[in-house]
Parts: sequence; structure tokens; C-alpha cells
Amino acid sequence: MKNFISRFQEVVKTCWAAPAVSDYRGVTQTYADMAHEIEKMHLVWREAGLVKGDKISLNARSSANWAVVFMAATSGGYVACQLFNGFTPVDTQKFVHHSDSKILFTEKALFEGMDFETMPQVIAVFDMKSMELLASRGNFAGIYARREELFAAAHPNGFTADAVEYVLPEMDELCCLNYTSGSTGNPKGVMLSVKSISSNVESLLFHCPYRRGESFISILPFTHIFGLLADMLSCVCAGMHLTVLGMPPAPSILKDAMQLVRPRVVMMVPLVLSKLAEFAIGEFVNSKTGKARLDDYKHNPEFCMALRTILLSYMGGNCEVIITGGAAIPEYIEDLLITKLQMPFVTGYGMTECGPLISLGHLGQYKLKSCGEIIERMEARIDSSDPHNMVGEVLVKGDNLLLGYYKNPEAESEVFTKDGWFRTGDLGTIDGDGTLFLVGRCKSMLLSSNGQNVYPEEIEVKMNALPYIAESIVVQRGEKFVALIVPNAEQLASEGVNAETCSIVMEKNIEALNKLIPAYSQISDFELRDEPFAKTPKGSIKRYLYK
Repeated sequence: MKNFISRFQEVVKTCWAAPAVSDYRGVTQTYADMAHEIEKMHLVWREAGLVKGDKISLNARSSANWAVVFMAATSGGYVACQLFNGFTPVDTQKFVHHSDSKILFTEKALFEGMDFETMPQVIAVFDMKSMELLASRGNFAGIYARREELFAAAHPNGFTADAVEYVLPEMDELCCLNYTSGSTGNPKGVMLSVKSISSNVESLLFHCPYRRGESFISILPFTHIFGLLADMLSCVCAGMHLTVLGMPPAPSILKDAMQLVRPRVVMMVPLVLSKLAEFAIGEFVNSKTGKARLDDYKHNPEFCMALRTILLSYMGGNCEVIITGGAAIPEYIEDLLITKLQMPFVTGYGMTECGPLISLGHLGQYKLKSCGEIIERMEARIDSSDPHNMVGEVLVKGDNLLLGYYKNPEAESEVFTKDGWFRTGDLGTIDGDGTLFLVGRCKSMLLSSNGQNVYPEEIEVKMNALPYIAESIVVQRGEKFVALIVPNAEQLASEGVNAETCSIVMEKNIEALNKLIPAYSQISDFELRDEPFAKTPKGSIKRYLYK
């Protein structure tokens, strides 16, 4: 297995003049441009006193600059901390402080909602888009102002590919810290090693046609581990030209971008794929004639091939494989794409704690409702007496596994078995070919349509603090999150609040709640209940009774 930083260093040296990263319809940076910016960052950070292992937080939407900053952090021996830009400013401050980050790259609008004084260890804050220095401490501003002088002094004869020499940490060293939750209680910063990232990159380059010099369009957010590994890292470690969409993937926008880039590999979450398919071939699929032909697809191969051609043309006409992950694909989409249209489609399964890969399908060998086969350098077993037929929790171990949770040993003790297996919290079976089939989650975690983990308890703590609410739970219905609320009957009675007024109050409560939580976990609707929730002897709500 090759160290991913060593792999990137070789690419920089050998692809020096080739395009590396671009913002969609924006500026393109070559690998030489990336190397120059990375070198300047290294010089400034070292001059400012940063040492190997120091943390650098990235809290911004995906962009070419995001990719450059991440590679600068990891190739300099620092730890890159990914913070989703959908986190509230208050939660972001907490994560930055918890991670001990010294530098924060964020968005100007987000930083305006933060209090710099609550992050005393941070010596500099940058706007990721413009690279403008937004705030600093000590002598950092002066050092940053002299960055060109530092660069010229370090390279008096010019900076060439031969001068590129990155820090190559040991495989078991920490290089990434990804915060998956923690808006209440103890934050869970997933610690990923160089080995985990390197193993994931190696698997993707082995299974997918990432080819040097070819183009890729990034749709997924880099702060999600799926987007970080599949979209960004694997591309720059393969010497490809990465174009970052940097905006919501509306089908019309996505069509234009994909036809411009013409990628061979397409990575997206099922929701985006579903919407793109509806946009491209919906008028044919949903018509009376089209439905009839698809129902009898075996006798209508020309119709199915025509739909396949149209959909692939919307993806640029160059696509060799479509890979989805991050959420379950709807059965009707799976049936349409695989069974009827025979699209070049595979799906995978993973989680942040595995950086992310656990399983990945093989092109041409797709099994319906599966998550693909367990990948190289990973093992998986089902915690049941008959793993082929009896559902049990999926347990994994291997090179991809996390080092632990940052400053949270309690969380670590909960997810590891005594013999070192990681409890995924997912229920499934594995067949004789090593193909994984998931049937549900044994944890309460929910998954948003774009693949973001949502922890209902964190929302419920905030909701239960609002007026007239005795208790609540959050459930998922389709793509929406719904709050089930038991009003405080005694409070309502004592204050003379009738049913109509109560409903109005709860509407206002949901509006107030949604201002306190990230956009991806917004509550779409609520239901009022007359009876308290059923509970276990320990007092926990029996969530499985409420859907």
C-alpha cells in the first residue's frame, strides 16, 4: 500500500504543467500552481510556529481552494479537520475549540456569526473563497503579509518540480479529523490515519477508471468523507483534472457541467441520481406508453437502450461507471437503472469511521439490494449465528478503521468489541461471495437524503427545551424528518391553552428549532400525540414503535 501523500507528491512532480483543480466555470490551477500555493502555506505556517501534528480546520463549501488547503495541511505533517459548512456558527466554534485547531479556513458569512474570542488557540482565520485573512493573533498577520518574501528567500533559484518534498508521516499517524456529530453532548471527532486514507485511495484507484490526465466533476461535499475520498483525494492522487461544481446539483446545472467535463467516473448520492434520471428520461418513463414498455422491458430492448443512451448523454456521454453511496438507493430507481436500462452502475457502503469504504460493487456483477462486496484490506462479519440468512449487526476491522474518537474514550469503548471489531450499528447479512446486504440500522442515527448523518437525540434535546413540550422524538419518513411531540398537558391546562393555540405554538416551536440546527437536519412537519411514548425499564423511548 502506498502512502497517499507520497502518491500525490509523485503526481505533482510528473504532472507539473497539467490542469489539477478548477472551480466550475472558474479559474484552473495546474499541479504547479497547487505546489506553489502549498509551499507558501507551509512556509507561513512554520514561520508562525506550527509544528507537526497541529490541527487546521476546513469549514467551507467545496472548492478548488478547499482541495489545495487540505493537501497543504496533510502534506505538511499537519492534521486536517473537516467541519461541515452546514453546522451552525456556534457548533463550529465548539468543534474548532475541541479539535485544538490553530488555523481555521471558513466562509466570511459563517465567520460573521462566530465569536473569535471563544477560540483562543486559533491564530488565524481565512475566507476559503478569497483566501483573505479575516482575523489573527500575535504576529501572524505580519508573517502572512511577507509570504512572497519567504517564498523567494526559500527558493532563490526558482521553485521547480524537483524542489517538491513533502512530509511523509508514518502509516499509523493521525492525518484527518472528521466531526460527524456533537451539537449536544461530547463531540465525536473521527480520527483517521494515513493508513486509512491511503488504503481507501488505493481501493478506489484499483476499482474505478481514474486515469491520469482525464477529467472529473465533483458533486459531493468534501466535508463528507465520501466526497473527500471519492471526489477529491483519489482524483489528485491519480493526476486527474478535478472540476468542483461548488453549487447545489440541480439537474439542469448538473447536465451542463457533466457535458462540459465529460467524466468517465460519476459519483453521486442516490437522491441526486434519482433527480437527474427524472430530468433526463422522466417524460418517457412516466408516460402511459413508456410505463407499459418498461413493464415488458424484455420485449422492448430498443426502447430501454434509447433511454440508456439519453441518460448517459446527460452525464457527458463518456461515463464508464456510476457509483452511489451515502444513502440507500430507492428500489424503483435500482430496478430501472440496473434491471431495465442496464446502466454501468455499482453501489457501495461505508462510514466516516472507515474513511469510508467497507464494501463496493463490481461492474457487471451487481446484485439487487446489495451494497457490493467487502473490499480489500477489510474484514466483515455478521453478529448472528447464521450470517448468510440471519440478520445481525455488521462488525468490521482492517486498514480502513479509525484510530478512535478525539478526546472521547467513552465513545470508543461503546463501538469496539473486546477483540477489536468495530460495531457499525447497521444490520445485515453477507452471502457466500462476500456481498453485503443491509436491512436497517440498530442505532437511532438517521441519514439525510444527501448522505449526512443525523442524530435525533441531539435535535430532541433542543426541541424539549421549547415551550409546552413534554417530550419528543424525531423520525424519518421518506426524505423528510418529522417531529412527534407530546405536549405538556399540565402546563397547557394551567395556562388555558386550547388545542388550536397549541398547534400554532408548536408551529412556532418548529420554526425556532430549525434556526438552531443545521439545514440538513431541518424538521419538515410535526405530529401531536396525546399519550406519553412507550419506554424501556431504563426510561428510554422505544423508538422502533414510532415511524
